[in-house]
Amino acid sequence: MGEKVKKINLRNYGVIIGFLLLCAGVSIASPAFLTMRNILNLLRQSAVVGIISAGMTMIIISGNFDISVGYICGCAGAITAIVINKGYPFFVMVPVVILFGALVGLVAGVAIAKFAIPSMIATLGMGQVVKGMLLLITGGYPISVKDPVLTWIGKGSFLGIPVPIYLFVLSIIFVNFILLKTVLGRYIYSVGGNDETSRLSGIRVDSIKIITFIISSILAAISGIVLTARVGTATATSGEGYELDAIAAVVIGGTCVSGGEGNAWKTIIGVLFMSVISNSFNLLEVHVYFQYVLKGLIILIAVGFDSYNRKRANAA
Repeated sequence: MGEKVKKINLRNYGVIIGFLLLCAGVSIASPAFLTMRNILNLLRQSAVVGIISAGMTMIIISGNFDISVGYICGCAGAITAIVINKGYPFFVMVPVVILFGALVGLVAGVAIAKFAIPSMIATLGMGQVVKGMLLLITGGYPISVKDPVLTWIGKGSFLGIPVPIYLFVLSIIFVNFILLKTVLGRYIYSVGGNDETSRLSGIRVDSIKIITFIISSILAAISGIVLTARVGTATATSGEGYELDAIAAVVIGGTCVSGGEGNAWKTIIGVLFMSVISNSFNLLEVHVYFQYVLKGLIILIAVGFDSYNRKRANAA
C-alpha cells in the first residue's frame, strides 16, 4: 500500500517538483528571471499556447492528436487583422473567427470519425489546407492592425495581471468543466479509454470525436485573436510550432497519450514549464534552434515515461 501511495504521489507531484527545480535553476543562472517584469512577460507569452493546450487536453484524452492547431491559430490571427482593418467592430470579428475555427474542427472531426482517417494524418492534411489559406490571405506579408479593444486584450492588464492570462485560465476552467461536470466529458474519457467498448455501450463515438475537435479548433482560433492582439501583427508564420508546445504541455501535465486519463488543471503546469524553458533560453542567450531540440526531447521523455509506467502497470 505504501509503495502504491508513493507512485501516485510521484505521478501527481513530480511535474510540480520538476517545475520548481527548473525555476530555481534558471533564477540562479539569470537573476533577471525573477523580476516582476520578466514574470509578467512570461505569463503573457504563455497564454496563447495555454489556450491551445486547453483544447489539446480534450483531444488527447479522447485518444487523438491535433497538429493543425498552430496553423488555425495563425490563420485566425490573420482573419482578425483583416476584419478589423476593414472597419468591422470587435464584436463582429469574434464570431467570424469562432465560426472559422468551428468549420475547420468540423471538417477534421468528420474525416477522423466518419472516414476512419488517423487523427495525425487528418490534422496534418487540414493543417496544410489552413496554412495555404493563411498564405493566400496574407500574401506572405505581415498585416498590422490597430484597435483599442484588441490592444487592451493583448497588452493590457487587470489588477496587475495581463489580460491574456485571464483568457487562458477561463479556457482551462471551461475545458475542465466539460470534462468533469458534463455527460460529454464522461463520454470523452470513455472514448479515449476504449472507443469500441464505448460504441457497444451506446455512446455516439463519432459525434463525441467531432464535437471534441470543434471545441479544440475554436479555442485555437481564439488563441489567434490573442496572438495578433499581443504582437499587433499577423504574419504567414504566426502560430507555427505551437502544436508541439501544446502537445508537450499536455503530456508534461500528466495527460495519458493513449487517452482516457488527464485533466486540464495539470496542463497549466505543463504550459508554464514550457514557457519557462523558452524564457530561460532567451535570458541566457541560447540559440533558438536548441529550443526545438529540447522540446522534442521533452516530448519523447514524457511520452516514454508515461508508456513505461503503463507497461509496468499492465504487467503487474
